[in-house]
Amino acid sequence: MRVAPGRGEALIAGVMFALTMVAGAVDAITYLGLGHVFAALATGNVLLLGFGVAGTAGTPLAAPAAALGAFTAGVLLADRVIVGRLREGRRWFVSMLGTEAALIAAAGACTIAADGAERLPTHGVGLLVPVLAVAMGWHSRIMDQARIPDMPTTVLQTALVKAIVDTLAFRPAVRAVPRLTRMRRVATVAGILLGGIGGALLLRLGAGPGLLAVAGFEAAVVALYSRAPRLRPADGDAPAATG
Repeated sequence: MRVAPGRGEALIAGVMFALTMVAGAVDAITYLGLGHVFAALATGNVLLLGFGVAGTAGTPLAAPAAALGAFTAGVLLADRVIVGRLREGRRWFVSMLGTEAALIAAAGACTIAADGAERLPTHGVGLLVPVLAVAMGWHSRIMDQARIPDMPTTVLQTALVKAIVDTLAFRPAVRAVPRLTRMRRVATVAGILLGGIGGALLLRLGAGPGLLAVAGFEAAVVALYSRAPRLRPADGDAPAATG
């Protein structure tokens, strides 16, 4: 993603921070309200699947397997769309994020339609979790293409390790790390934490309203991003660029 230096890069970091919160909130609602499985955190689902294969009591196989399959489908679908748009020299970042917000909103609306503002029955959960996992696989492919350093939005281990090392200010190598880089690392950790808190609080309204709130938040972020000319690269940028 090519942006103007200084303030433009800080604004991009702010956008990515908000998108990190979205991923954390979706996972909070999915895990706490829709059957103890993750939509965005593929690592968590792999572990849950492993626990299920080992026969651990209370750990089902079907839910994490379905979530992983749906996540994979979301990645593949997003990849196909991104590659096609790049070949045509078309902007893709805003429209792709808009699609993600629409998927999350659709899941929220279906939740409310099926069971009001309360929790869904088991068969409803089995349909909605894969939809959200598709949305988060789509999300993860977008973030991979954007290639903003230290801000993958769905995982935090590397950012957390680097943020901890950044606290060792007495080391010359650490002092040389740019301030914006440090900010991105902290924002990744904080974004997932705050997103998890926000998702858990929104779940008090019900899974459906909570998902609609998350989708609305993402839509607002995307709308603000799209109206900032300094953040828009030219059409026909290289595959790593967004627009």
